[in-house]
Amino acid sequence: MRKGKLALVGVLAVSIALASGCSPKTTSSSEGANGASQGEQTANVMPTTVYVADQNGFVVPLQVKIEKTDQIALGTLKQMITGGSGDASLVSSGFQNVLPKGTEIRGISINDGVAKVDLTKQANSFDSALAEQRMVDGIVWSLTGLDGIKKVQLMIDGHVQPTLKNGTPVGEPISRANGINLQVTSNVSPSQSTAVTLYFLGKSNDAKFSYLVPVTRMVPQIKDQNRVELTVAELAKGPNNAGLEPLLSPDLKLAKSSIADRVANLEFSQGLIKEGADAVHVINSIVLSLSANAGVEKVMFTVGEKAPATGGGLDLSKPVSVPPTINEHQM
Repeated sequence: MRKGKLALVGVLAVSIALASGCSPKTTSSSEGANGASQGEQTANVMPTTVYVADQNGFVVPLQVKIEKTDQIALGTLKQMITGGSGDASLVSSGFQNVLPKGTEIRGISINDGVAKVDLTKQANSFDSALAEQRMVDGIVWSLTGLDGIKKVQLMIDGHVQPTLKNGTPVGEPISRANGINLQVTSNVSPSQSTAVTLYFLGKSNDAKFSYLVPVTRMVPQIKDQNRVELTVAELAKGPNNAGLEPLLSPDLKLAKSSIADRVANLEFSQGLIKEGADAVHVINSIVLSLSANAGVEKVMFTVGEKAPATGGGLDLSKPVSVPPTINEHQM
């Protein structure tokens, strides 16, 4: 299976076009533990999105707060080191940081959209290729979510290496086109497949926090494939992995679709939000998946030529934009 995943890297880079897609709870008193007011504490922090591993091993985006800095790429990566300050925001959540304990960031430089990230040797100390891939996915997707970064070149102790210790390729700059949480099935040939990134539902161990999980799935390639229709159809099929839940009904059918000026127009012939589903998660799942696979910036939803009825205070009478952040976790 691992060899199959390595062979897919080159295919993924040309077969998928992806676009870029937990606030710690403040104390109830007006003074923090260090005597600073909440206003002062807020002024000294800033939001960023880090990709961490959940209890099922999926790499998941979380919005967190970090100390305010002009070097946001460096601050984001420092937050992702196991045993570092970033662990505090993950306590009792089931999430874990993806960089090994003891890792240090020797330097980051950004030129022409490529971030060169130089890590110490501890980053190359995992016992499995799966853990290596989680780290690579986490770094690449965290940094490419920042303005001005499209690809990431990983280095160990100042040197570019073709692979990490367990064979994970890192010799060339990596983009989101390589996918995340890659699903590989034996009946799909890499050379005759299309990669689609889909957002499904994950839940914490105590089921108190639900979040969206991006998964890249390889599907058979069809000539002149409509990526909007493909995306909705694959979302309706639901996840292939344990630990994830579907957000769309398997019976959901897209009556027609179109794209104009990076706005996708989706008309469904039946109810869009199934009973008991979180409407915000459902809509964001579709919008994020279409942004990843079809490059759209907004999605207009209709059911029987009318705006769908939803809960959650959503206004679907106008196009819905790609959310700038997701999975804000209140600790």
